[in-house]
Parts: sequence; C-alpha cells; structure tokens
Amino acid sequence: MKITLWNGEQLRTSSIDGLKGEFTHEAWIGVTDPSIEDLERIATVLALPRHVLIRKLRSNYPHVDTYPEYTKIFVWSLAPYQVETEPSFRKSPVVVLSNGISALTISDSKSGIQQRMEKEVTSRGLNDTSIPARIIYLNMFHVLETYERSAEQLERYSEKLEETIPPWPRRFYAESFAIKKEAGRLLRLLSHFRALTESLARGRIYLRLSEDEKRLLDTIYDRATGVEESTEMSLDVIRDLISMHLDTASHDMNKAMRFMAAITAIVAIPSVIGALLGMNLVDAPWPEHLWQVATVGLVATSLLAAYLYRKGWLGGE
Repeated sequence: MKITLWNGEQLRTSSIDGLKGEFTHEAWIGVTDPSIEDLERIATVLALPRHVLIRKLRSNYPHVDTYPEYTKIFVWSLAPYQVETEPSFRKSPVVVLSNGISALTISDSKSGIQQRMEKEVTSRGLNDTSIPARIIYLNMFHVLETYERSAEQLERYSEKLEETIPPWPRRFYAESFAIKKEAGRLLRLLSHFRALTESLARGRIYLRLSEDEKRLLDTIYDRATGVEESTEMSLDVIRDLISMHLDTASHDMNKAMRFMAAITAIVAIPSVIGALLGMNLVDAPWPEHLWQVATVGLVATSLLAAYLYRKGWLGGE
C-alpha cells in the first residue's frame, strides 16, 4: 500500500498514523492498493465511520453515495487489452470520498490514476479550485481518458471489420459478436458515468462547489457525452455488419435452394415421361418411337432449363 498526502503545498508520502487530523482541513489523501485491514485502520485514524469508507468499494456501475457529512463517488477505470484478435478491457475501481473540505481517493496501481494525479494535482491551472473539486475533476478526467481509449479501440476494430470485403472469413461472427459485447459493456458504463458527471456539473450532489468548479466538471460531462455517442455509433456499425452478413448468408442459401429446385424440376420431365412410357403393359397403345419420345423430352427439358436460367434460378441474373 502507498499513501500520498498533499495539503496544498507539499506532496509527500505518509504512513497511516501520519494521517491523524488531516481530514479536518484542506488536504488530499491518496491511497493505492489498500487491504480491508488497511482501510479499517485509516478509518480509525481519520475518525471516519467504517461503513462510509469501506461499504460499496465495488459496484456494477459508476454512482454516488451520499451520507449526512460525506459524499462518496465510485467509478471504474478501464485498461484496454486484446484477447487473441478480440478487444476487451479490464476494470479497476476508483473511489473518491469527500467531506467538502478534504478528499480521500482509493485506487489500485493497475489503473495508474494515482500516478497521473500526483503529476497534475499541483498544476497552476487549478489553483482557483478547492481541493475536493480539484481531486474530483482530476479523477473524472483521467477515468474518462481510459473510456476514450477503450472507445477508440472499439472504433478501430469496427472500422477494420467494416472494410472486410465479402465473402467474410469464418471468424467474422466470433470477432463481430466479441466487439458487440465489449461495446455494450462500455456503453453501459459510459451511460452511468455521464449521468454521474452531469449530476456533479449541475449541482445535484451537495459538495459545496462554486459555479466555476461546476463549469470545470461540465467539460467532463460534455466529453463523456461525446464518447458515449461515439461508442453508440461503433455498436450500430457492428449491428449493421452482422445484419448484412446474415442477409447475405440468407440470400446465398436461397440461391442454393432455388438451384436445387430448378434441377429437380428439369430432371422431373424425362423421369415422368420415362415412367409413363416404360410401364410393362400388354398391347400398350403407344404408337410413338423411342427417338420421338426422347426428342419431346429433350425439347421440354431444354425449354424449362432456358426459362429457369433467364429467371436466375440456374445462376443467370
């Protein structure tokens, strides 16, 4: 576990015992890779209710929990990766807890959120913002970047499939359904993340944010809306490709069935003639010769074959 402490002046590492009293004035406490036991000790040192800090450290979707004196924000940070030839992403939980004066963040080292925030928390461009607003903004900003990278990865894969010329390879279905699944996962996360950032920007969550700080968070909401729309477009492209592939397969199947039906009808003519005239009857009243019967059968078969060819049942269009 690593603990980073910033009180507006110096950014330094700290021990758990060194956090005593830090949550009562402006400060940022960044905790990376803690265990439950570590969080229990931190809650004791900071005089935080245990359920406020430890409850709901994981969830299916980004959300905000509000308590009488605290606000806790939960989001997922994403790390795109590739399974064979299919895109996917890993989720890492990120938590921000604030009492309106200071802020505490919990993340794991895999997300890289803590490292990025340490580089930017002292940025002069954020000097006019309170520590809670600054920490929430940086958290949402870097989490949104991970969503944008995942959306860009899915867009590249969907464009790659879109450029594939029929006949499609065997793995088309496997790849397209894998991308569709991941796009659906990302879209659900983005939908909740956008709603969360909208609530922050519109002041629907009590955090003592100034109008300028709300406008700063509003930029995150606008970008989240754009990423959501981009992911929806990628998902629509994949759905259209799957639908077109199914239509093409169905069309090819219909062509095969028509060809088989045409061959059956053509072969049926000489078969029926042969069956009727080949019956072993005494004194059969058939005055025709074999060559005449064969000629009639050949002409009828040829006429039907030509007709079916012109209709496209034998490959002609």
